[in-house]
Amino acid sequence: MNSVNFFPNLWRFAGLVLVQAIVLEEASLNTDGYCNVLLYPLFILFLPITLPVPSAVLLGFLVGLAVDFLTGTIGVNAAAGAFSGYARAIILHRFATKGGYSGKEPVASPVYFGWRWFLSVAGVFFAVHIFWYFAMSYFTPMYLLGKIIPQTILSWVLTMPVVFIFTRLFYPKI
Repeated sequence: MNSVNFFPNLWRFAGLVLVQAIVLEEASLNTDGYCNVLLYPLFILFLPITLPVPSAVLLGFLVGLAVDFLTGTIGVNAAAGAFSGYARAIILHRFATKGGYSGKEPVASPVYFGWRWFLSVAGVFFAVHIFWYFAMSYFTPMYLLGKIIPQTILSWVLTMPVVFIFTRLFYPKI
């Protein structure tokens, strides 16, 4: 990540972690943790497209670890963040345009690809992240149908409008 991308990503990191830990964690506590609105994965999604996968995994782990530290969870967000850093490359590759990414589009944002593409990518990305988050929370396949999948669906339905609103408000270009 060059210096042009560093400061916007640093502010995005700090802002999303604080919003997650202060505002959205309180909403999660009011539902006894049954559904969570997870906004901090936007930091991972808005990393530069050309960022190598190991760097995305490390940054995903760090943003998750920061959320874990501030919310008192033990490694669940760090595990989900690291997994999302890895899955991001696969998802972006799957949704790449015919010629691939030209390098003119620094981040996976509606500014460069349009809202339809962005919402498709964000929908899949957040579904994967939220599923992994709940899978790590329970850490056993025994709860797959009874808790993990219903909580994933409910949290995804609640998270996507927040992602849309946040992206619409801040409209990231870098």
